[in-house]
Formats: sequence, C-alpha cells, structure tokens
Amino acid sequence: MRYTKIAALLSMLMVTVSLQAQTMSDDSRSWAEGWKYAFSKEGRQNWKPEFTARYYAGFVTEGPAVTGGVRIDDKRTLGLMVWQGKTWIDAVPASVYSISAGLYMRRYFHLGQKDIVALYCDLAIGAGYVYKIDGTADSTQYSKGEVLFAAALQPGIRFRLWKNLHLFLGPTLSTNTVGLHLGVGF
Repeated sequence: MRYTKIAALLSMLMVTVSLQAQTMSDDSRSWAEGWKYAFSKEGRQNWKPEFTARYYAGFVTEGPAVTGGVRIDDKRTLGLMVWQGKTWIDAVPASVYSISAGLYMRRYFHLGQKDIVALYCDLAIGAGYVYKIDGTADSTQYSKGEVLFAAALQPGIRFRLWKNLHLFLGPTLSTNTVGLHLGVGF
C-alpha cells in the first residue's frame, strides 16, 4: 500500500515538473538566468521571509502544517515545512500520530497585473516519525518510533489581502492522505 502511494506521488511530481517546465519560457537559458539572478548578490537583496500556517484534512488523516522560507523572487519560495498528522484506521480501530518535516518549494503563477490572485504549487519532500499509536498497535501497518518517507504536493489558489497577507486553499496529495488544505500566509 505504501509503495503504491509513493509511486502515485512520484508520478504526480513528474507531471507537476513537466507542467512547470511547459509554463516557463521556451528559452531554457532565460530560466537558468532567473535562478542565477535570484542567488546573485543583487538578487539576494530582494529576498523576503514568507511564513504560512495551514490545516489539511483528507480521507483518513488530518493535521496542521507550517512553513517558513525565503521568497527569492516574485515567483518562487524555498524553505522548510513541518506538518503533524493524525491517521485513523477504523478497521483496527487505532489512531496513528506522526510528525514530518521536509524541504519545500512554492511556485506562483500570478493572474492579473496587481498579483492579487495567484495559482501556486507547494512541493515538500522529507521524513516523518510515528510518535504515538492509540488503539491496537499490533494490527496497524505502523509501529511507534518508525521513520517514514514523507512528501506532499499542494496546488491551489491564493488571494492576497494586504501587502503579503494572503489566504489560500486547494487540494492536498501526500504520502498519507488525499484531501484539502486551507491556510493563511504572511
């Protein structure tokens, strides 16, 4: 079951990367120059911190997530994402609690000239740790202290309210759930 989820997530990742590549300029040199400029001395002067807090809920898992990163230009943010999850296993019954952390990248696709509305896509890859199991632990596929591969893909739509204060929502596809997320960022 886990390998199916990982394979599905990797497939979604490849689709996302290919879609992002199609939306970039046909000239790959300008794409590389954009990254090069963002990390140049002059480009680093334009970096700004960006933080989000969100809640995600899916078919069997829910929990909060926070991100902290650096907005390297008006299209990209790089940083860390930490999320906590509570997974219900009704057949046992049991609840599995985990915490995950990973590197993330956010890509914005602005709609309109004032950048009030934007489509975005967050991609986070890291590791998780099962810290608690309530219920019949012997019958679950998880064990306390287990380290898990953790990844999440969260595309959506962002509405900027004031300066960089914004609300966002969209679907969540991750190694432990498929659902929705809603959050606020600044």
